[in-house]
Amino acid sequence: MAHPPVFIGGFRSGSTLLASYLGLHPRLSAIYETKFLADLLRAARILQDEAGRGERELGLAGEWAREGALPREAAVDFLVGRAMADIPLTQQILDGLAPDGKAPHERYAAGSNHILWTAPEGLDAIAPFVRAIRAGSPPHTLIPTLACGIVPLFAEHARREGKSRWANKTPELPRFQPELRQLFGRIKVIHLIRDGRDVVNSSLKLNWWPVETGARSWKIFIEDVRAQAAPAPGDYLELRYEDLVADHTGTLRKVLEFLDLDGDPGQMVAAQERHAPGSTSRLEAARRIGLWRSQMSAADKAAIKTIANDLLVSLGYAGNADW
Repeated sequence: MAHPPVFIGGFRSGSTLLASYLGLHPRLSAIYETKFLADLLRAARILQDEAGRGERELGLAGEWAREGALPREAAVDFLVGRAMADIPLTQQILDGLAPDGKAPHERYAAGSNHILWTAPEGLDAIAPFVRAIRAGSPPHTLIPTLACGIVPLFAEHARREGKSRWANKTPELPRFQPELRQLFGRIKVIHLIRDGRDVVNSSLKLNWWPVETGARSWKIFIEDVRAQAAPAPGDYLELRYEDLVADHTGTLRKVLEFLDLDGDPGQMVAAQERHAPGSTSRLEAARRIGLWRSQMSAADKAAIKTIANDLLVSLGYAGNADW
């Protein structure tokens, strides 16, 4: 029986490190990053607007476009354009012609991105979907159209690496589990969670977005992923970033068991360290936990507290609002 594809997500939460580890397994090929797919699924969700999920995507698209509220058609155009720009940008990153957006301490065995198709191949794979959107095709036909390009594209990536399975790490994709199930059938999801204050602090240093957008995106992501995993709890694994960096081997053991894969986690950690010296250091990672306390302004802390303190408390990262 075919194994279901794997999707790994989480913002600034060790997901690339985990994907890098899994890519060292002889049977599993890591695919990262495919931000273009998240934007295309977001566009499809806006057009389908099932269970009101499209409204949330409209709001996020407006924030990212720095336009406030966007009409549906403008939001879809923005997202499709961003997706089409992401594919050649990833090629430039792979070729060393553009920065990868990673912090200096981030080092991975396969690099910051691992894509084994070319930019023209990626654009060809999504072209029918883009044409269908621009032609105003019925919303219910969009995901099947996208599947015709994406499913063979991801399979080809694994084949080029000589492996039988793949795991996709793209931070936002686990927010699109209904659409991913339409694309691939059964899927497995690994969700890494990190203290939202450290997530926002880290993303601010990379100039990703304003603090309010970061806090809202962190909260929406966790709430959406958990809700969408509810129909298949046995195919969902939730991990903490803080646990991963404290115990690489123990966390990998849990992941391999979840994925029904044999393997020696200790050997995978050693291999990662050989390829990217210093990347498995617990001390270096521990120094980055709680940096929000000294590095964020009082105004930024207050903004996060207003937006996401309830989730911080429920996750155990905060005891109350007094921080």
